[in-house]
This record gives sequence, structure tokens and C-alpha cells, in this order.
Amino acid sequence: MPAGSVVILSGVATKDEQPYVQLPSFAAARADTGVAIHEVNDTRLLDAVKDVGFSFVRTDLFWEDVQAPDGWHFGAYDKLVSDGAARGLGVLFILGYKHYEFSPDQPPTTTSQLRAFYTYVYQSAQRYRGANVRFEVWNEEDHKMYWLADPSPPKYRNLLTTAVKAARAANPDVKIASGGVQQINRAFIRAVGDISSATLRGADAISVHPYRQRDPESVFADYRELREDLANYKNAPAIWATEWSYPSYGYKYVSGIDNGHSPKARARQARYAVRRFLVDWIAEVGLTAYYDMRNDGASPTNQEHNFGLLDENNNRLPAYDASKYLFSFTADATSAKYFINEHERYIVLKLGTRAGTVKYVLWSYDDGNALRLDVSHLPRRAVVTDMYGKVLTTTDLLAVPETLGPVFVSVPS
Repeated sequence: MPAGSVVILSGVATKDEQPYVQLPSFAAARADTGVAIHEVNDTRLLDAVKDVGFSFVRTDLFWEDVQAPDGWHFGAYDKLVSDGAARGLGVLFILGYKHYEFSPDQPPTTTSQLRAFYTYVYQSAQRYRGANVRFEVWNEEDHKMYWLADPSPPKYRNLLTTAVKAARAANPDVKIASGGVQQINRAFIRAVGDISSATLRGADAISVHPYRQRDPESVFADYRELREDLANYKNAPAIWATEWSYPSYGYKYVSGIDNGHSPKARARQARYAVRRFLVDWIAEVGLTAYYDMRNDGASPTNQEHNFGLLDENNNRLPAYDASKYLFSFTADATSAKYFINEHERYIVLKLGTRAGTVKYVLWSYDDGNALRLDVSHLPRRAVVTDMYGKVLTTTDLLAVPETLGPVFVSVPS
């Protein structure tokens, strides 16, 4: 392991480090962090969502589920909204997809299909007017599997325009975003373009799914480029990162491990989960949602069965415990700033609190990198822990390699 830079935590960065950057929207980004679920009637799952610290759940509001020949059937979704509200949780509904009567086995693209989709969106937005509910229009429409046809920016633009018109007609205060594209597909987003006009306020946000084989920190550059694109819109929309995470099997960062249930794989997943949250909060995205709350199956060698914070039997995984500690540690932050040393590959986040406690989160990124924290400069009352809350004791230099994960420091006033 390389020796790494020596970091002394103080009010200013050293001459070798980048100046601190203020993060005025850090607390808002942290507060608007949710998680994907698939089962809308599982209150035990919602209890776990609340326990970690999330503020909303993301799930599909299937067109085929709610519109039938005999009328509208929102009952299961009403219960989710009600159960969520009882726990202080909102809901982000994904609007889609095909409908056996109006648009069988394909996305709505014709005039009659779009008219029917308008009615579905209108009914949905009207029904949850006044509730803590937001909407996305479709999911990964830039992929054939999810669009149900060859992806088409012009056809998706028509669908998005139809949905936004319907939602705003039903509820002028609605919050509605475009569907999350795979990774950050700027080419598709640019091809769809800004749907705003003299008579229509466009989507409130552009959704992306920044899944990647690289480190979470690589998303900073992608967000910067996307923001440059969105600055050209009539009313610049927010960025919503509505789905991304790292499975414990099938990705490059766990490529040397052949079992997604192994302690080593799950420990790596926990490190990446914490860093994934931190980078979205530092990037001050308008909303972020983790994928997902519970594993979708029991196979240790199926990638889709290894994304969860819980296993398929609701047992807590390391990523659950690490995420919960992160939410707890940052809950009282009233100010935030950070610096990143892109040469040495480490980040320091500094948080102020109403009680006067100063907090830090620092970590190395990229394989093989490390920093050293000079603990000798910290006040005696300072507490240093790992990402699970376990106290780390040393009186000199504390090695913080990438393999340790983020380290948390609290300095009471």
C-alpha cells in the first residue's frame, strides 16, 4: 500500500490541496435521498427504508394495473402512499408502460395511444395532488428492452410532452421528470431536447441512471457536462439520479470474487454504497435514489439478485449498516464544504452543525490509493470511526486506504 498524503484536519486546506468548495445545497440533496422498491404492499420493507434514513421510495405505477374496462383501480398505490406518509416517506412513481387495450406491447406513439396515456397521467397526478408524490415519465427509454421498441428520441419527446401537459393540467404544482436514461446518456437527452414552450413549462428535472464500472467519484465530471447541456434550456431543469448502485456480483470492482454473497464482496459493496451517496450529495443533485432496498433473489452469481441493502430474507447486509451510519452521522449538518485532491485521489468533506460540533468524512478512491490522517492534531475529545461507527484508536497517523472505506471524525465544540 502506498504511503499516501498526510491530511491534517483544520479550517483550511494545505498548500498541496484544492481549496474547500462550499456546498450550499448539500443538506437538501441529502434530505432528498430515496430507494427503489418493487413490492408496494410490504410495510416491513417500508420500516427498513425509514430505519436507514431514506425520505422516499421509487416504484412503478403500472398503467395496466390502474386502468381497466370497469374504471380506475389505484387501491394498491393509495395504500403505498398512505403507508409511506405514516412513516414520513414520499413516493416517486414511474409512469408507464404498455397497456393491453390502448397500447399493447409497445409504447404509446400514435395519436390515439398518446390520448389514452394523457388520461392515465392526468388521473394519476390528480389523484395524488396534495400528497408527497412525484413522477417520472417512463424508465430507461433509451434502451430497447424498456422502451419496448427501438429507442426514438422524437417519439419519446412526444410522450414526455403529453405526460407533462397532462400532469400540469391535473396539478399545476406537480413535480415531474423525464425518465431515467441509462448511465448519463447525454446524446439521447440532447436529441429529446427541451420541451418547454410559451404554453408549457417543461419537466422539472432530467433523470439519469449513472451506473458505472468505474469508481463513484467519476460521476462528478459527468454531472458537470450534463449541467452545461441543461443550462441551455428555457428553464434549466434539475438533475435527478433516480437509480444507481453497485451489485456485489458482476461488476468490475468485484471481478476477482466469484460469489456475491461472500463477506469480501459485500464489504466492497458497502464501501461503494457510502461513497455513491456522498458523491451525489457533494454534487448537489436535486434527488437521488439507490437501487435497491432488497435483493431480488437468492443467487450469489446473478447480478440482478445482488443490488440490495437487505438480502431476499430481509436480513441486513453490510451496505445497510454502513448507509444507516452515514445518514445518522450527517443528519444534523447545517453547512458543508469539501475539497478533492485529484492527484492523490482523496476527498475531505467538512460539516458544520447547529450544536457546534465539526464533522469530517474523508476517504481515498481508486484501487491501491491511501491517505494518512494525522490524528495527533485532533483535540483529545475527537472521535474517529470507520464507516460502521466502530471507533478507530491511534495517536499518530491513521492509514486510510481505499479498502477501509470512508472514515468519520467528530470534533465536539
